[in-house]
Amino acid sequence: MGIQPVRDVTLIRHAYVAPGTQRRGIGGALLGHLVRPGERPMLVGTWADADWAISFYRRHGFELVSPEEKTRLLMTYWTIPERQIETSVVLASRALPPPPSGAPQSARRT
Repeated sequence: MGIQPVRDVTLIRHAYVAPGTQRRGIGGALLGHLVRPGERPMLVGTWADADWAISFYRRHGFELVSPEEKTRLLMTYWTIPERQIETSVVLASRALPPPPSGAPQSARRT
C-alpha cells in the first residue's frame, strides 16, 4: 500500500493484498497505519464496478463522494483519461477542501 501527498490531500495508491492472504485484517491494518486523525483528507479512486474495494474502504470509514465531486477530484488530483473518470469512483476519509476560487473545473493538476 502506498500513499502520495498531492497539494492538500493524500492519495492512497497501489493498495493490494495478495489473494491468498485477504480477509485476515492485513489491508485494514495497513490502512489504519496510514490514516491519521487530524491530518489532511485521504482520497482513493477505484473502478465503479469494484464492489469489493468500495466495501473495504467504506468498512474503514471512507465515504463515496457525489458524482460531481468525484469528477472534480479526479481532474484535480489525478491525471487520467476521460474514460477512466467516467468509470471510476472516489472515496474520502473525511471532509474535503473546497475547490480553489476562480479555478476552472476542468483544470487538471497533479
